[in-house]
Amino acid sequence: MNRIKEIRMSLNMRQKDLALAAGVSSPFMHDLENGNRNAKPETMQKIAEALGCSVDALNGGHPDGKIAECG
Repeated sequence: MNRIKEIRMSLNMRQKDLALAAGVSSPFMHDLENGNRNAKPETMQKIAEALGCSVDALNGGHPDGKIAECG
């Protein structure tokens, strides 16, 4: 889930702040960003909302190939 980290960093957001906003633990967010955990669709939706973007954006873009905007 490097896209989560990429978007988070582009927003100058700390990992623990994103975790708090999304309602998950900091260790979970760390593991998710490093590819050591997977998130349920509901959790991905909360993360997307906290980042101001869509779940599609977290997954790399839209089905039509466009990169989704965040923030």
